[in-house]
Amino acid sequence: MKLTDVTGKIKNGMWSYGPPFPEYKRTLLTQPDWVTARVWCDVFNGMNSQTGTYLETPAHYLGPDKSYNLEKVPLEKLVGIRASHIKLPRAPFLTGGRVGITREMLEEHSKNCRILENDALIFSCSWGKGWFEKSYLESSPYLTRGAMEWLIEKKPFILASDVPRWDRTDVSEGFWGDFYGADILMLAPLVNLENVGTDNLLLTVLPLNIADTSCAPCRAFITEG
Repeated sequence: MKLTDVTGKIKNGMWSYGPPFPEYKRTLLTQPDWVTARVWCDVFNGMNSQTGTYLETPAHYLGPDKSYNLEKVPLEKLVGIRASHIKLPRAPFLTGGRVGITREMLEEHSKNCRILENDALIFSCSWGKGWFEKSYLESSPYLTRGAMEWLIEKKPFILASDVPRWDRTDVSEGFWGDFYGADILMLAPLVNLENVGTDNLLLTVLPLNIADTSCAPCRAFITEG
């Protein structure tokens, strides 16, 4: 059995989505005056629901009144989920600009995957290698509308990726209503997917147990074999 941690590390100096999202910064808590021994405790400044790797429900887009928050997803549905993994090559996206992932790319590189409904569907291009690089967000691949439509057609329970920014920031591809309307959970961004196979995978996602939120940071890992 092979186990791969696909969770991005939360650390000072890591990326953030930019204002109004705060930057993460870990600081040391001041020594409590009511504790006689020296103790160490950290304060996680700037922590938000989309810090690092996070799991998200459609309520992020639709709101809790028209959807459901993360605490409503049963824990047993997030353990040992059968997963398929579409592995795209990294090289086409190393242009210094943003390159779109197309339907044709997904079709070409999914030929060895057994994609089933209600599974976790993962697509990657080894983008997690750049987790601490300046270009991580600036040059992130994005999904074209045709690619997202193809992924939605597969009817996954969770759609996951090592791509941190799924849409364009200049002119949107216009797929968010369709994606969230299909009641699919989002898991992103991941790391280490270049070390994971394409089939016979089990995904486990453990979000923080935070009330009244549509998404939260999580620990995620994949079991093979």
